[in-house]
Amino acid sequence: MRQALYRLYRPRTFDEVVGQDPIITVLRNEMRQQRPSHAYLFVGSRGTGKTTCAKLLAKAVNCLNLQDGSPCGECAICRGIDDGSLLDVVEIDAASNNGVDSIRDLRSEAVFTPAIARYRVYIIDEVHMLSASAFNALLKILEEPPEHVIFILATTEIQKVLPTIISRCQRFDFQRIDSDVIAARLLDVASREGFVLENEAAQLIGRLSDGGMRDALSLLDVCAANEGTVTVETVAAAAGLAGSGHLLDLTGKILAGDTQGMLTLLASLIQKGMEPQRIAAQLAGHYRNLMLAKTLEQPQKLLDCLPTEIDALREQASGIALPDLLQSIAALQDAISRMSRSTARRAELELALVSLCEPSVRTGYQALLTRIERLEAALRRGAEAVPQRAEEPAAPVSPPAPIYSPPPEEARLSEPAAPEAPSPVPVRRTARPAPATLEQQETQPFRPWPQVIDQLSGFNSSIAGMLRGTKAYFDGRRILIDVSNPAVLEMLKSNDYTRRQIKQAISEVVGQNYGIGPYRPPVEQQEDTDPLEQLIASLPKAENITIEQ
Repeated sequence: MRQALYRLYRPRTFDEVVGQDPIITVLRNEMRQQRPSHAYLFVGSRGTGKTTCAKLLAKAVNCLNLQDGSPCGECAICRGIDDGSLLDVVEIDAASNNGVDSIRDLRSEAVFTPAIARYRVYIIDEVHMLSASAFNALLKILEEPPEHVIFILATTEIQKVLPTIISRCQRFDFQRIDSDVIAARLLDVASREGFVLENEAAQLIGRLSDGGMRDALSLLDVCAANEGTVTVETVAAAAGLAGSGHLLDLTGKILAGDTQGMLTLLASLIQKGMEPQRIAAQLAGHYRNLMLAKTLEQPQKLLDCLPTEIDALREQASGIALPDLLQSIAALQDAISRMSRSTARRAELELALVSLCEPSVRTGYQALLTRIERLEAALRRGAEAVPQRAEEPAAPVSPPAPIYSPPPEEARLSEPAAPEAPSPVPVRRTARPAPATLEQQETQPFRPWPQVIDQLSGFNSSIAGMLRGTKAYFDGRRILIDVSNPAVLEMLKSNDYTRRQIKQAISEVVGQNYGIGPYRPPVEQQEDTDPLEQLIASLPKAENITIEQ
């Protein structure tokens, strides 16, 4: 059976471990001095080399032919650990053996001396999965360990490990491996396996692996199954990625407020097989890249993109304010969190992206700051300050003539006669508004509507945020919602999930089930556009206005 690349190219000596040089240096020095610790704690994210280094350490402390602090890999002890035949080295998965009985069995076995090797080594992977009673049982043997026993604990969640356990171990924190180091390793593996890997494709795999060498080799294994050269397109297809061009187009439609175009493009991406949650995560990463491109002068090393994409990111970042970027990232992260708990993931993503397209439906403190920022930016674009002109000498003004004020009695005697009635002036009569339709005459304001929105926010904050600021009316059998936003109105008409959520909130507030529908108020009561948009549109161009200072 063919071995996977991550197993085939697992390091067999300390020299082959990449990206963890400080840890390897300490471990090799301890092996050279023949002074190992009784307990080690390896901490780090997945795929960074914790289990690999634990097995290398188990081989090094027992190796019969140590090579400069590194196991030789050729002696009987090293070969026995590699094939799992050496009983003195025990690997325990705490995720499936997390009870106190497993640790008690370990304690009863640890008192016996090793059969072949110098030390009996216990490697406990995912140690944070142990129960509280198992931790207490492990703590007892860590306090007074036998001289021939070494414990190596590995975990990805150090915050779940008891502080008393941590204090009794020699702790090593494994860092995420740099993407350039991963790319170099992948190119070396590709040359050994005999297939062509483009440099940009290796860089992309390095960024997608999030610092984990095992994830990178697994993705390369999938890409290598394709015939021919492994390109960026091959990696994107294997990883289920939306290409950078699609992300740029999607973000461009959001920034332009093109709700219909955005929803159409999103539907095409989902039709191609891309998961909504994956699209949301990629879009959040794209907005992060925009934030870095806008705030940093040299963001190349922090951006998760190819060097050829940096100019496009900078150009797109120049057209969006920093508060908008921060709010967009927060909205996408909230959507990802809700999608993990919801069955209607596509609806959650659509609600989040529609709120990004339509700033008028956003609520909260950050939304208010964003609107103020847009207004200030519009004022800066529409007005250009000029130096104050020299003051001209004022023309002499003659003093006013003295005014005689008669005493009250004399003033009453000299009151002027009442003026004659003015000639009649034609009065302009305004046309009366057309009488309301029968439906509008019968509808009444639905007063519990604010409570319905508050109730809705408890289990679906996205829909509640879109309905904030709207009004509702009751015609005796239905709740009619006054929605002026065309995108929200379309979702209210066609999205069954949105309608069910609103009906549920109404039922929980009033105790009865009602149908819902849109409401069109009289023309004179409607606001055509956002007042902020009207003000921005009414501002003159920069070349036509000056402000004197």
